[in-house]
Amino acid sequence: MKIKNHIHKEEYKIEFDKDLKKYLSNLNQRYYKISVITDENIYKIYKNILNKKYLNTIKIKPGEKSKSIENKIMIEKKLLKLKFNRKSVIVALGGGVVGDLVGFVASTFLRGIDLIQIPTSLVAMVDSSIGGKTGINNDLGKNLIGTFYNPKKIIVNSSFLKTLPESELRQGLAEIIKYGVIYDLRLFKLLEKININFMENSNQIINKIIKNCIAIKVKVVEEDFKETDKRSILNFGHTVGHGLEKLYSYKKSHGDCIGLGMAIEASIANKYFDLNDESLNKIYKILDRFALRSIRYSSTQIKSIIKYMELDKKNKTNKITFSLPNKIGSIMLKNKKHTIEVSKEKINTVLKEFL
Repeated sequence: MKIKNHIHKEEYKIEFDKDLKKYLSNLNQRYYKISVITDENIYKIYKNILNKKYLNTIKIKPGEKSKSIENKIMIEKKLLKLKFNRKSVIVALGGGVVGDLVGFVASTFLRGIDLIQIPTSLVAMVDSSIGGKTGINNDLGKNLIGTFYNPKKIIVNSSFLKTLPESELRQGLAEIIKYGVIYDLRLFKLLEKININFMENSNQIINKIIKNCIAIKVKVVEEDFKETDKRSILNFGHTVGHGLEKLYSYKKSHGDCIGLGMAIEASIANKYFDLNDESLNKIYKILDRFALRSIRYSSTQIKSIIKYMELDKKNKTNKITFSLPNKIGSIMLKNKKHTIEVSKEKINTVLKEFL
């Protein structure tokens, strides 16, 4: 599968089911130097493959807090000491945290060095590794510093998922549900039927779901690489979800926060716009099916959640911007835009309903 980047007039490939050891060995024939950047958990699983001198493996701690300026500087210093040049390549081996951080490093190191994304989590496979977004967090919010920078290749292999606990797979299912709500009714209906223990489904179903999500994201990104409008539909659930992540200092998982975020944003769409009661209840039901509405907050925390939502990159005024469904499989279009601003008073009313 090829992705066209209409901004930079170039293409990059998504390839499936490559053998990791063989693929990294082949890279050694094509690049001056290679660095595989991964987290400590992934390293423990694949250390027999990564313990090769030519791979120059760099490890970070797992978790959202690793998406920091300190880690970016640390990686850059190591690459400079290793005398990396523009004929070298950086490989991001891991989930969304690794992919976002390493992508940002690649985009600025020597003003741009080749990047290969090898996602190992379900979230990264279906969402974060695709589309060229890179970034790190700071004290004020998530992904507020970053770039748009495409990898040369993305390697997707569902066999990586076999090492993940069920709780981690559930996080990826939040993003998959998002795709069903915003774009694909058939995917949504499939999710209503599959085994809730994701890896107990057949390989055929697992790969079908992953490839379907990738195809949706590729299509949306090709239409709007820099997120001027259409790409914003991919943020359904994330405006509230990122606020919840910040509220809990990233100690709550991304998928759980996005899950509740989708429920709240769907409720906004139902209360103030066009989403009917039947569709809202179906969204609630599928989130509950995969235990993705478990996050709780108190009435005294609502003000903080809204404050963090105000820092969202998509906001253009003092109002908060959302992409909201008008039915399952479709995002509402208002004034020829896929985004809509909602007042803090209305958001506050809906947040109180979820106490």
